[in-house]
Amino acid sequence: MHYELLIVVMHPPQIAIAEELKQQINAWCIYLKEAKRYSSHTISAYITDLFYFIAFLNKHLGGLVDLAMLEQLQVQDFRAWLAYRTKASNKSTSNLRALSVVRNFFKYLKNNELIINQQVFNIKISVKEKPLPKALPPDSAIHATKVISILAKKDWIGMRDTAILMLLYGCGLRISEALSITKQDIQQAKHGFITICGKGEKERQVPVLISVYEAIENYLNVCPHSLDDNTMIFRSSKGKDLNPNVFRATLRSLRKSLNLPEHTSPHAFRHSFATHLLGAGGDLRSIQELLGHANLSTTQRYTKIDAETLLNQFQQFHPRNKEIK
Repeated sequence: MHYELLIVVMHPPQIAIAEELKQQINAWCIYLKEAKRYSSHTISAYITDLFYFIAFLNKHLGGLVDLAMLEQLQVQDFRAWLAYRTKASNKSTSNLRALSVVRNFFKYLKNNELIINQQVFNIKISVKEKPLPKALPPDSAIHATKVISILAKKDWIGMRDTAILMLLYGCGLRISEALSITKQDIQQAKHGFITICGKGEKERQVPVLISVYEAIENYLNVCPHSLDDNTMIFRSSKGKDLNPNVFRATLRSLRKSLNLPEHTSPHAFRHSFATHLLGAGGDLRSIQELLGHANLSTTQRYTKIDAETLLNQFQQFHPRNKEIK
């Protein structure tokens, strides 16, 4: 797979980049795809961040940006780039991501014995802790799965939306994972499990509740569009692959209708799946596997959410606290 066309489109002629550097960027993208198994979406985002870094160097130092220039960069050059991004209203989290991309590229160049420049690894960015994911109350999440179909103008679309929401809340899937399910995958779900291809094209086995499987079957029985085994089952009104933004819009309408919290989104139902499992005594390691988190630290954030819930309940219902009030 080659990324040369994407690189050409994203790099206007006025940005002076050496041909050899373009070739190495292309080779790096192939490495990310084939060796690291990054998705095409992630690789495109990496190219974008790297492009803006090179565009800055073109203005900051002048002249052709080539491997020799990259090798001579100093800490102050990288700090100037980050300061430029901050001035352009980029948040610290965005700067951290861009710095990670540039480091990745420099590490690739070093491993392939093209250049060695350790200066980029001497930069530190202080980042505020990510806000904790927000879950819906269990009653609200369950009620949403029961009534989302009433928003649809056609019965089969209502059943489609119900099936999708059941996959998000009943299986903890990302919206992209739910919409990528094929008819062949559903054959496997008859046996209680489904294979999901998540971030980085990593596969995991996810159990499927009977109610979730039935919701999918109900949809498939009325879907007016023909589906092959390898066709993604969730279709738009015109029979095309369903755009996730269409479902997000439906959830926004549902949020207004049910007066759900502002943070209600496809990902909020995935968060709710994890939080409610943990609150019911679910094992953290098992929840990590179900969610497809590479690191347990990502899943551990849900323990903070559950701890907050417990504290709120304690303060609200403990007799001594009521006595103090």
